[in-house]
Amino acid sequence: LEVMRSSNLFRYYGPTGEGPRKVKDFEAAFARYTGAKYALGVTSGTAAVMTALAAAGIGPGDEVIIPAYTWIATATAVVWNMAIPVMAEVDETLTLDVADVEAKITPRTRAIIPVHMRGAPCNMKRIMELAHKRDLLVIEDTAQADGGMCRGKRLGGLADVGCFSFQMSKTITAGEGGMLVTSDRLLYERALMAHDSAFGFWKPDESKIRPIPGEGFRISEV
Repeated sequence: LEVMRSSNLFRYYGPTGEGPRKVKDFEAAFARYTGAKYALGVTSGTAAVMTALAAAGIGPGDEVIIPAYTWIATATAVVWNMAIPVMAEVDETLTLDVADVEAKITPRTRAIIPVHMRGAPCNMKRIMELAHKRDLLVIEDTAQADGGMCRGKRLGGLADVGCFSFQMSKTITAGEGGMLVTSDRLLYERALMAHDSAFGFWKPDESKIRPIPGEGFRISEV
């Protein structure tokens, strides 16, 4: 109601000037909650994974390892970035089998997307050890495990990037919506570009990165 009464439904500005800034507050709170330095609100969990892959520079010919048991958006986000999803087996937890992940790594592999299925956490310790050994990016798909923990740390805050969903059937819901979290400043800056076609935050004289094409994945104040 506060947002509606302000008439400022767009996160950056509105007809009456600067609004309540609910998205900014939500991002800050979510970053603190997950232990990440940065959080970025987006339109869906799918958009969060798409944005994370784009921010990481994943593109044509690159391979991304995903679990064979997951929601289809994990795979389509990879395809949307013109990359190749490579399915690895799951173990008795219904999450990634780390041994099969290692067997599926090729010279073209760039990233791994572990998915915490139905609230059950992946073996992030082994996944991160493997990723560091093979110089791979790890993007946690935490859409089905908002609020979950593993070894005393919040899921989504254990990898290079964490992605969350607030779609209707998720544990924290706004009907639709998503969040990306990371502690890597450059990944965050590239995610800002990838999620917003306006480039309004990019300053050529300050930024260390080149601009990339963006989409309309901004989340609203509502």
